[in-house]
Amino acid sequence: MDTPPPEKREGNDGNGKPHVLVVPFPAQGHMLALLDLVALLATCGGPELSVTVAITAGNAPLLEPLLADCPSIGVVTLPFPSSPLLPPGCGENTRDLPLHLFRMFIPALAELRAPLLAWCKAQAPTQRVTAVVSDIFTGWARPLAAELGARHVTFSPCSALHVAFSRPLWRDMPQRIRADADADEAVVTFPDVRGGAHSFPWRRLPMTYRLHKVGDEPSEMIRQITLWSLLDTECVVLNSFAALEPTYLDRRSPLVPRVLAVGPLSEARATVSANRGGKPAVAPSAVAAWLDAFADGSVVYVSFGTQHALSPEQAACVADALAQSSAAFVWAAGTLTVLPEGFEAATASRGMVIRGWAPQVEILRHRAVGWFLMHCGMNAVLEAASASVAMLTWPMGADHFFNKIVVEEAGVAMHVAEGADTVPDAGRMAEAIAAAVGDEGKAIRERAVELGRKAAEAVAEGGSSYMDFQELVHMLAKVD
Repeated sequence: MDTPPPEKREGNDGNGKPHVLVVPFPAQGHMLALLDLVALLATCGGPELSVTVAITAGNAPLLEPLLADCPSIGVVTLPFPSSPLLPPGCGENTRDLPLHLFRMFIPALAELRAPLLAWCKAQAPTQRVTAVVSDIFTGWARPLAAELGARHVTFSPCSALHVAFSRPLWRDMPQRIRADADADEAVVTFPDVRGGAHSFPWRRLPMTYRLHKVGDEPSEMIRQITLWSLLDTECVVLNSFAALEPTYLDRRSPLVPRVLAVGPLSEARATVSANRGGKPAVAPSAVAAWLDAFADGSVVYVSFGTQHALSPEQAACVADALAQSSAAFVWAAGTLTVLPEGFEAATASRGMVIRGWAPQVEILRHRAVGWFLMHCGMNAVLEAASASVAMLTWPMGADHFFNKIVVEEAGVAMHVAEGADTVPDAGRMAEAIAAAVGDEGKAIRERAVELGRKAAEAVAEGGSSYMDFQELVHMLAKVD
């Protein structure tokens, strides 16, 4: 079947400048951070760079806030590829999809390589693509860059710790050693990764790895894409910062490929524009007015991201815990979470439930919010860190278990549960929430405030992330 030609949005005329092509992965947690980076490249990269984003038609509306801020950014719109790996009508974004389909998006999206390469080759000499920045899950852009004679940089929305372990994980493919009781508790041991050997239960490793089957074409493609991204690239750019992960971002330990930490990107983007994300279901001013009635640090914000909808049993547990704890809360429940009947009415004096997109950054930055009950997605971790908010952790999958280690090592978190299918004990969760907002959580909150100060310093002029960003711009501006 013939593929329609890509569409090009006017706004990026090239003018002979180094031309950076950005290839995102259509998952909310991946795109938000990468588009923040795109905004910074287009604004803080100065006149040195011309930037184009490759997107499929169904995801094009997600670029509207970015283009409102940065009209000079070009967009190449590609038809979403037809793939036997995905069912018809599944959509063009991983939002609200089962996790097994999230995995299949990785090899399915690789079908964009041929039409995107054709578009790149069709550009006039003054618009030649000189560098490619691709998401960790769109590593098929690495050979595309090689064919164009362009530089290649990988963007990972994950932590430096996750990248440090992912390299030997996908390169060496260590297998689990079966445990006597439960294979999911079997241990995988890694060689020396920053300070010694490490072991993880099989269940804590990313799903994309746990479901890998040797010889299975989609599995092998996922592995190859990851290897291109992490081991066969000039540089890996991270949405993290030195004070959050000092051990894993130690400049005295040279890494190949080079690692640059330019985060928190939400904090850096805020210095340019607050126009980020979708249209909130509740106006930020309305949430702020409600929060004004509560004492500093006394409110718990609850959100488990866009990819994980709590089961009715899990939602009932969280609701029961919030009710028992007597803590004030804002719960961004999304559109799929089913809350117990009567819960909202019973807690109306100290609780707010938001359906749809929540103005998360604004909520976290309100003085009354002191804790974030979360799934440990990296964007959420960084938004909490930037806002000086401590964390109550419930990692569920993907890179969450690595991120949990990061925030615990930073001393800004308390653990409450783990596992995507776990239904925690509501009483114990209530005790953890009550302890967090009480005297027991005071020292953790103080460390969170200090981490927030360091996050702001990192992206300020002369800070560690600022300097790494400048190095990235210099790298992308070099034309061989």
